[in-house]
Amino acid sequence: MSNDWKSTEWQDKAFRKPFRYWIRDEIEEIIKEENIDRKRFYEASKNNYQSIINKFYYSFIDYEDKRKPDFTELSYLWLIFQKNLKRSPLIHWGKDYYEYIGSIAALIPDEYLNNMHYLILSQGWVYEGYIPEIIAVLRETDGWLDDFYVVSKKYDYVIVHTDDGECMYSLTK
Repeated sequence: MSNDWKSTEWQDKAFRKPFRYWIRDEIEEIIKEENIDRKRFYEASKNNYQSIINKFYYSFIDYEDKRKPDFTELSYLWLIFQKNLKRSPLIHWGKDYYEYIGSIAALIPDEYLNNMHYLILSQGWVYEGYIPEIIAVLRETDGWLDDFYVVSKKYDYVIVHTDDGECMYSLTK
């Protein structure tokens, strides 16, 4: 696990783009540098982004008495999750980010460990991947990552990371 990629010209190019593109560029670089199989982790089709986000929104968010905006703001959704969802205990970031991100696997029901999931980033990007690859990518991110949601493709549970609280937990229907 080399840190050489952290000082390459891709970062200089990223800084010239709007902020929301920085994490996408970083993830693309991580996929290349860590030789992550693109059949096991990849960006979802942009034609499906809104559909995936809408299903996530309507499956987990308390939207009653609220009109869903045309574009869902993905930051701070953790403040308005449905009250009837079963919540796991919090996992706090602590001192070791690498270990913290590895906790994602512990929050996933055993029968789903080998299934593909969605990774929805608060910057609006949506990925599809298996848990080991999602964890590998998230462990290598450099700090441009805010809130993220790992969502089962059946939309029956979600793992929530909130950067503000430096914690993670799961919600299950």
